[in-house]
Amino acid sequence: MKSNPWRYLAVALAATVLVPATALANRPLIDLETGTSLVSNLKAHRVGDLVTILITEEATASSSAKTKADNKSEHGAGPGLGFLDFIKPFDISAENKYQGTGDTQRDGSLQAQITARITEVLHNGDFRLSGQRMVNINGEKQLIEITGICRARDIGSDNTIMSTYISDAQIAYNGSGLVTDASQPGVVTRILNWLF
Repeated sequence: MKSNPWRYLAVALAATVLVPATALANRPLIDLETGTSLVSNLKAHRVGDLVTILITEEATASSSAKTKADNKSEHGAGPGLGFLDFIKPFDISAENKYQGTGDTQRDGSLQAQITARITEVLHNGDFRLSGQRMVNINGEKQLIEITGICRARDIGSDNTIMSTYISDAQIAYNGSGLVTDASQPGVVTRILNWLF
């Protein structure tokens, strides 16, 4: 009986497909070392998950005001008659002028990256975020704090989100140290500025 070469090829092909499938079937769907699912979405969605916030804040404000007031009044009276003849004729004029101008302008810019933690999942699926980062270089401390609420769909697949997509955002950037203290006015200058 003549052997069929296609039969051997079909058996070899079935072996290459079934053996890896059997190995995958015996493999757990949870990483036993980290406890994370191998088939779930790695996007942050639970309390404790981390989200990197890209802070890009630009703020510009300007205000101007101009006021002008002019008031002039004149009064006069003739000489007194009868028993009031001691009153001499007189003229009184008064003029009040006021002019004031004011102009204020403020610019602010902050760019940073900070990783925050999901502290609460709200009833509508939004996340409450909170995070802080403190950098200490040669006694100069820089502290960045951020809190706010974001939507799940605004978080990217790499778990990053722009600060402009965070609602009720409170961003604080503070510094302390020798350089910061040296840039502040002295106590006497601050008292004089407060008085005058």
